Amino acid sequence: MNVQNSNHQIAMDLISQYGEDAESIAMLRAAEYAANLNTEEWLIWEGVIKEIQNISANPKLQ
Repeated sequence: MNVQNSNHQIAMDLISQYGEDAESIAMLRAAEYAANLNTEEWLIWEGVIKEIQNISANPKLQ
């Protein structure tokens, strides 16, 4: 599974579980990793945030 598909699946799971709060949850995760200087995980969650925004802007992607 490539990064794009992985980010999309994580985004879909968060949207399914948290609805409109999915982006906020992803931002909290990204901030947690950034605070711990875990760049690799932080970048993953930044990608998930972008994917959630993309899905929100284009509901057909769900």
